[in-house]
Amino acid sequence: MSIHTVVRRWVGLVGVAVRRAVSRATHTAQQRVLFSVLGVAIAITLLVAVTGIGIGLATGTTVYDDDVDYWIVPESDGINSPLVATDGPQFGSVHETTDRINEIEDVTSATPVLIQVLRVEGGSSTEYVLVVGVVDHPDVDRVAGVSTTPLTPGDPYYADGGYDGQWTGEVVLSDSAAAVLEASAGDSVTVGGNGSFTVAGVDESAERIGDVPTAVVQLSELQSVTGADRHDQADQFIVATNSPAVEDELAGVYEQSAVLTRSELTATQTIDAELPVALGFAAIVVAVTIGTLFVVTTSGLELVADRQQLATMSALGVSVRSQLTFVSVQTLVTTALGGLLGGIGGLVTVRVVNELATRTITTEPIAASSPLFVPYGLVVGVVIGLLSVPWLLVATRRLTGGVP
Repeated sequence: MSIHTVVRRWVGLVGVAVRRAVSRATHTAQQRVLFSVLGVAIAITLLVAVTGIGIGLATGTTVYDDDVDYWIVPESDGINSPLVATDGPQFGSVHETTDRINEIEDVTSATPVLIQVLRVEGGSSTEYVLVVGVVDHPDVDRVAGVSTTPLTPGDPYYADGGYDGQWTGEVVLSDSAAAVLEASAGDSVTVGGNGSFTVAGVDESAERIGDVPTAVVQLSELQSVTGADRHDQADQFIVATNSPAVEDELAGVYEQSAVLTRSELTATQTIDAELPVALGFAAIVVAVTIGTLFVVTTSGLELVADRQQLATMSALGVSVRSQLTFVSVQTLVTTALGGLLGGIGGLVTVRVVNELATRTITTEPIAASSPLFVPYGLVVGVVIGLLSVPWLLVATRRLTGGVP
């Protein structure tokens, strides 16, 4: 038999199989085919949705968001969150560095932040409070959820490169800190053993996450209280900007530092960097397994229901090999269609998730969204079909009287 004849024979078999699959889907076995397609489509929809979220977490999809702020934090082993980093690596000469960061084009403002848990005395109460030192700027409204507005702009005590300027002694308390210290605006408090602080204001807003007693003071004054003034130290920098183009310049400010976006600071520090990869791999395994089992089950039941038709084809002289070809092509057509629908459904699901997230949780998308998810779903659907074919061929040979 010539190659041309073999090709024509296979093209004919595949054509008949495709037409038979279409006929079954539209006329003779609509429900069974529909269930098979939907089973694959649902599994792949979930796969694409999980993959989109995993890619979004791994790549930081929000870096290109219009409302971009950056945090510069020391490189660490990832055990501690930079949100409350204490007793970890610190930056030095932070006032000088802040001036350099402010000179970067598109940077609106920058402030070093020193975070310490200190014993604070107010009235008759003494409590450990999260004390945050900042250089106040009109563009820095809040730090650690507490308003910095009552503080004097700039850092008056750090004058001309020395700690000999005006001591403001200003401290802004969160409502929880004011409650535990029984302090209000105008009261004197002692921060870390220094009794020269006065409550400049109490922030009673509800924009904080959690209820950690927090106090915000001038950076240089907190440095003096804690001894961090010897090397002008701070734990991190907050950089206000709307331009993602400054990220590379910020990365060069300190050698051993990391630049995080707003979302990365809250998301990637709480989720291990390898988790999105593991999440995507697990989603693929689960989706392929469930899809394969579903196709094998529904298609196997379909073969049993079509036993008489298979016998009729055998009586008409259709060989077992040809019947196996029909089953293989029909299975691949069904799973490919399910994969295509699943890819589209997954893409829609990702976009719905992003819409819900931006409306309720964050101001930025949390999942990656790409039209490539559609061919991705199609490929996974074909893989499910290829994994299902051997089992269905065995069942077909048994039903047609052959020996598996």
